[in-house]
Amino acid sequence: MIKNISLCLAFCVLLAFGCWAGVAQVRNSDQGVEVPFEFYRNEVIVQVRVNGKGPFNMLLDTGTDPSAVDLTAARELGLKLESGGHPVTGGGSSANVAYATKLPLVELGGLTAKNVSALAVDLSKISEGLGKPLAGVLGHSLLNGRVVQIDYPHRSVRFYATYPAVKSQPNTASLTVLRFRYDDNVLIDDVFVNGKKIVGNFDTGSNGSFSLTPAAVSYLGLEDEVSRAAVTTGVGYNGAGENRQGKVSNVTVGGISVDSPAVTFFGKGTGRDRKPWGVNIGNEFLKDFVVTIDYPRKLITLERPRN
Repeated sequence: MIKNISLCLAFCVLLAFGCWAGVAQVRNSDQGVEVPFEFYRNEVIVQVRVNGKGPFNMLLDTGTDPSAVDLTAARELGLKLESGGHPVTGGGSSANVAYATKLPLVELGGLTAKNVSALAVDLSKISEGLGKPLAGVLGHSLLNGRVVQIDYPHRSVRFYATYPAVKSQPNTASLTVLRFRYDDNVLIDDVFVNGKKIVGNFDTGSNGSFSLTPAAVSYLGLEDEVSRAAVTTGVGYNGAGENRQGKVSNVTVGGISVDSPAVTFFGKGTGRDRKPWGVNIGNEFLKDFVVTIDYPRKLITLERPRN
């Protein structure tokens, strides 16, 4: 079975804090838009209409910038593609080409968005690895400027234009709020691996728990552990690549500490060699929480549900 589908899409030619309290989980539809999702193989899959056609399976991914649409689907939808493709960055050891485009009208439940920037790219390898056809990935061009709440236990995603302010309170294992900054990815500084501080990439497009870049492996002195770890296959925008699967002693995200978690060690040459982050944080870890990503305030809340 193919593991660790981790999506990070961008043109190659483009460009210890946490003391807040959570807020009540709002479910009333007149206070936001609530959309069900399928949690398939640890991926958040929503039903989306584009230009009135569909619905199509699409991933909800904080790690994709801007958004993505399958190249075949883009042509079938009659989307206008810029001439001349550009290589993309992302997982895999092959080369994929993307074409800039826009999604004129996106309908996600009661949420509508117009002229959503996207890259048209071949998603067939990702669909094959997932075992389900994907027509696209909703990323930063749709999520930015909104408050996005992914209620993993109840399989619902909620979109808000604004959200109540949070109050100061120390982070705990059941309620943690983290500041983030954006640099092609949602980056968190309040992350520790084996007691060492490391930049985390908050990635709802990854089906794993934690994954380490080659640079992070070197920084943490884990070369011997990696050499003994089992070989796995990862799938990204550039096809398949060889990774390894093992464990580390501890990962701590804000006030949440996980002992002996399973970790993927990204292989060299698979698209994660030069990243502004060292550890990828994915859905296997996030699935126990209600996650609120407040893009305007640059805050992420991780809250364990009360029921």
